[in-house]
Amino acid sequence: MHRFVPVVLVLIGLLVASCGPAVMPAAAPETESGEVFVVALPRIVITFDDQGNPGVEGVALEELARSAGFALDLSQYRIDPFYPAWMKNANVQHIELRQTGDGIALLVNGELMPSLSFQDGSLARLSDVAPLLGQNGPAIGQLIQKFAPLVQRLGLSVVLKFPAQDSAQAIAYGPDDVRLAAIAASTEDPSAVVKFEVRYDEQGVPSILGISARDLEAVGVRADIALAQNVLMQLQANNVQHIQLSTKADGLHLFVNGSPLPAIAWDSTSLDNAVQVYEQMNPGVPKTTLDLIKTLVPMLGKTDMSVMVHFPMGAGVEAIPARMQ
Repeated sequence: MHRFVPVVLVLIGLLVASCGPAVMPAAAPETESGEVFVVALPRIVITFDDQGNPGVEGVALEELARSAGFALDLSQYRIDPFYPAWMKNANVQHIELRQTGDGIALLVNGELMPSLSFQDGSLARLSDVAPLLGQNGPAIGQLIQKFAPLVQRLGLSVVLKFPAQDSAQAIAYGPDDVRLAAIAASTEDPSAVVKFEVRYDEQGVPSILGISARDLEAVGVRADIALAQNVLMQLQANNVQHIQLSTKADGLHLFVNGSPLPAIAWDSTSLDNAVQVYEQMNPGVPKTTLDLIKTLVPMLGKTDMSVMVHFPMGAGVEAIPARMQ
């Protein structure tokens, strides 16, 4: 019981120190079974001092606990002082992860970065590929299936706040109404289109348009890209017939057997923000490398690239139609 009290007090301290309205999830509070579930909390700000000690809005939690008459050891939660120093030198004052029910938005200094999006039930579909994670995969899949409706009805924002430079002006947190834009097909014509399919045979050897890795080796081009037999067997055991990875103007998409999984959502603004933060945090990067990054990253939002990988089917299974998204 004496260990439970500090935990409760710390949680209360986090919530009391928070400010602003509750982060409301995008999903409706009613679940498919008709039950109501919604948890929306205000922004929670966790601060780190120059030594990496955690606190709540500048109040060291250990000191807060000591003033209440009990000991609280948070040494395992301290971070290496290298990271607060790095953030301070780069003037990265805070990093925010905001769970809004349709994804996890990443904001750095209040600016939206490319973020995780799990709209249209794609979070629950993770359970379809969880068995590929190994022996505990099926159990993880069941857990995802049960908790996905709860996660989508959870509103939560956690800010990691770092020491600011003495002369730096305080940077405001992101707007309370920041949401991930709905993933939709772009109406603009892409500047580059790259689409192809790769097929693996029963021996795990890939080929494109009938040209296999064996053919390349026959002319002296070595390509060690064959799949191990245990990997093929695992894919067949879980009836994974094809996987597609694609980049479009709205993000990076992954499809398994035609079903979408959580995506990395972006737009031109968030990609530009990511490049700016990278430059800010890596002042020693050679100019040629930085120029290349500034050229290539924005192109992600203008490129229509898709790669579909086909795997040999297991015995007795029905073929799942493969259509490039």
